Amino acid sequence: MAVAIPARTAPLGPRGVAELTQVDVGGYRLGVMIRGVDTAAPVLLFIPGSPGGTEIGTVRRYLGALERRFVVATLDRRGGGSSYPALDPTATVTLDSEVTDTLAVTDYLRRRFGQEKIYLLGHSGGSIVTVLAVQRHPEKYRAYIGTGQAVDLVTTDRIAYHDILAWARFTGRNGLAAQLLDQGPPPYRSVYRYEPIMMYAPQAYDYDHTPNAPGATGFTIGVAEYTLLQKVHTMNAILDTWSALYPDMQHVDLRRDVPRLAVPVYFVQGGHEMRSLAEPFRDWYQQLDAPQKHQYVFETAGHRAMFEQPDRFVAVMARILAG
Repeated sequence: MAVAIPARTAPLGPRGVAELTQVDVGGYRLGVMIRGVDTAAPVLLFIPGSPGGTEIGTVRRYLGALERRFVVATLDRRGGGSSYPALDPTATVTLDSEVTDTLAVTDYLRRRFGQEKIYLLGHSGGSIVTVLAVQRHPEKYRAYIGTGQAVDLVTTDRIAYHDILAWARFTGRNGLAAQLLDQGPPPYRSVYRYEPIMMYAPQAYDYDHTPNAPGATGFTIGVAEYTLLQKVHTMNAILDTWSALYPDMQHVDLRRDVPRLAVPVYFVQGGHEMRSLAEPFRDWYQQLDAPQKHQYVFETAGHRAMFEQPDRFVAVMARILAG
């Protein structure tokens, strides 16, 4: 007989917080893991990347040291992990709803911990959501931190398409090259047309992972913070949420839409970041106007630099906090 074991997170000290909670965002409830050794510490809200994905397990496994400096709140976006029920109906999952969700969770954390402003961290696709949240309400944030920063998904997908096509031809993957030529470059209406790009990008953009944390190249779901049902839902959650959200996100180009942010901004980028993301980011970063901006490059890391080199990422966050 199978036994349903509830999700749980290990306790911290008497001054700390360690919980899996749900935040009401206007008719929907989103799952958030909140952990920190001192509830008086500055609050850091992390918005993960992949639509329908979840990074609670990866944060838990690799970034526990952040809890000594921040109250770290890791959000499961609509459709991901403990927020899977918020995917229904999928028509409510839009870029605007994602930004609104981020602001609602921000306000919850500000009220609960008595802080006028918090720090906001966004990764990959989630970093578009976070930038738009900061642009809309800069008064809620002390600073913005982007990592694996996305800028323009259409441009990114087109560069990736051509890079993977060239790699397929060079390595003799004639079937893949024929498939890509047959469907032509993106954007596509169906998320399933992106399958060869999503599947083969890690190989086409491969690099030496040995200097990095083992296992930090994908979601970590083998932790107590997930129920069995949440683990089972991981793949279909990504596909369902991606199908609902991705077309809406393709209308954004931060180079055009966000020329300025009214808070200090910091970026943590991998030296092996995919060209398809690195080139649009370089252009946006050069033109972006902000009270303060700085870029940290982890030379031997890639798209998931914050998880690949967690100790170095925590050191950067400590420097941001001190500065």
